[in-house]
Amino acid sequence: MENSLITSIGALLLGGGAVALFWKPVIAGIAAIVTNSKAGGEIITSYKEQVILLKESNALLREENDSLRDEQNKHLRRISTLETDLRLIKNALGILLAMSEATNAAGDERFRNEVTRLIANLEDGSDGTNN
Repeated sequence: MENSLITSIGALLLGGGAVALFWKPVIAGIAAIVTNSKAGGEIITSYKEQVILLKESNALLREENDSLRDEQNKHLRRISTLETDLRLIKNALGILLAMSEATNAAGDERFRNEVTRLIANLEDGSDGTNN
């Protein structure tokens, strides 16, 4: 019995020494896990915040893009209307020119020259060469 008592006490002393010897690394490992977990949580929280900010920014950019697209469509319709008006003016001047050529009066020559000049100016302006 003495042997088992001595063995038990020796085991306790050696076990306690082993625990004391390995206690610091075990505590340091646990602390590292907790710290890394906390840091990982902070990183994830930071990423979540960045994703939220990017989504908000994306929504604002989409709204701005939609408004710019609407404005562009409005401008394109206006340009189309102006081009139609220009064609109508050219046709009207062409009709006036044809009417002036039908009569051979001396005053109509000046009128014909003026109408021809207006048509030439409108054609030059529609090509984008003169603004």
